[in-house]
Amino acid sequence: MMTNLATSEEARPWRALIADDQPDVLEALRLLLKGEGFQTDAVMSPAEVIEALRARDYDLLLMDLNYARDTTSGQEGLDLLNAVRALDDTLPIVVMTAWGSIELTVEAMRRGVRDFVLKPWENAKLVGTLRAQIEAGRALRHKEHLKTERRLIAQIVLEANDQRTMLEMIAGRIHQALDRTAAIFTRAPREHAFTRAAAAGEPEALAQLTRMANREWPFDAVNPSSQSIVAFDEARSAYSPTEPPALIVPVKVKNQIAGLLGVIGKRTGDGFDADDMKFLDVAAEQIASGISSFHLKSQERELAEARLIQERLLPKTIPQIEGCEMAAAWRPARTVSGDYFDVLKFDDNRAAVCIADVSGKGMPAALLMSNVQAAVKAFAASDVAPATMCAKLNRVACGNIADDRFITFFYGLLDTTRKTFAYANASHCPPMLVRAGGEVLRLDAGGLMLGPFPDGQFEEGEIQLQPGDRLLLFTDGITEANNDCEEEFDEARLIALLTANRGLTAARLQEVMMENVTEFCAGDFHDDATLMVLSFD
Repeated sequence: MMTNLATSEEARPWRALIADDQPDVLEALRLLLKGEGFQTDAVMSPAEVIEALRARDYDLLLMDLNYARDTTSGQEGLDLLNAVRALDDTLPIVVMTAWGSIELTVEAMRRGVRDFVLKPWENAKLVGTLRAQIEAGRALRHKEHLKTERRLIAQIVLEANDQRTMLEMIAGRIHQALDRTAAIFTRAPREHAFTRAAAAGEPEALAQLTRMANREWPFDAVNPSSQSIVAFDEARSAYSPTEPPALIVPVKVKNQIAGLLGVIGKRTGDGFDADDMKFLDVAAEQIASGISSFHLKSQERELAEARLIQERLLPKTIPQIEGCEMAAAWRPARTVSGDYFDVLKFDDNRAAVCIADVSGKGMPAALLMSNVQAAVKAFAASDVAPATMCAKLNRVACGNIADDRFITFFYGLLDTTRKTFAYANASHCPPMLVRAGGEVLRLDAGGLMLGPFPDGQFEEGEIQLQPGDRLLLFTDGITEANNDCEEEFDEARLIALLTANRGLTAARLQEVMMENVTEFCAGDFHDDATLMVLSFD
């Protein structure tokens, strides 16, 4: 670990303020400290001390406790200590007095005095004390300054409107905090090369940091987003005796290297101490938090746009035909859904109804669902039998679906003139038909799910519709909704609910059923949930 600090503050001479009510003491101290390389200002009263501290910055205050020559209480000095601490609680204070006691010393130390020297003083000891306290005071001020900078960076992360602005502002804060050139590098997911996203400092130093960032970092052979942390630990303290030292800190998002934070000194030996290292480690974590936040916001925007697109693909209003009322509800578990339903009206008495469920959830399922929807609209016609529709969709799905995905699908042709409903069920949840008298039928004729089996065959079923019939199509997100006891709503509850409310209109029946399922699972659907209700009167 390198401990040499060489910021602009440390390069200037030490500056001390001397306070004593005896002119000869002030002159002796001024001459002594001048010979030791100090810059000094001298004052003779507590009021002048406060005025001087308000006018400029000092590395140390060397002060007497007694300013009224007829007292040895030191009260004036103690009161002055309180006033100084109110102005600057990091300023090192060394007290000199000819009048002292253990009690006074303890009280002075309690009020912030760093050291205590009795008059007459030993020159070498006094100078050594002052130097030690100035070094400690500068280190403390530097540490407090870095804490302030960390808070400012945290505020930038919270308030920045875009990632580029955030990184530029953070690079500027790091440059100001350490008085060193700073650069932040990022890279696209699954890419090896880093690109400089923000920087502040000297062009030549930035060029050196860019060369370091573009060195050959060892990527894991399986996952190029994970890198050897050992290699980065070596780079953290990259140092050459002939070049200004540079520090490279990995910016890790979800345990993957999303970027690099680089800082380089101004001159040879311009190293980094423990506080600098801690500051940069925290800064890298703050950068990672900001990057992660903007990635999340970007994904949320994309998902919101996808949700709007998906909603536009679903029926805005359910087409109605004579002798049948239809209503539907669609509730995705995430922003987008793998469930699909549609009503395709051919004329005033004929329509196709369909419902599908793509395995999985989220964007992959939604993309596959959109393909299903496009294919249904392309193939649907009043003379295309349900079994034929399933066979055509299966051929399309087999050529475009991953090995671990499949689609359950139900397609029916409704003819209210003939009072028939022909259908084919490709392993979807069998719809429920409840008669006016309470009898329940399940529509399960069909075949296997779409996608895994290229040569799948599909049967076709047909039912005669009667006045008072209620037909319910649904996805498994309805029946598998869980309550707090991990119980599923299940098909038995669904059948009972449908049977008990079979006298309602389609629109009201759909509302009642969704209200009951939502109440059962407290609105916490773990899977996409869709249902359609058809009523025949």
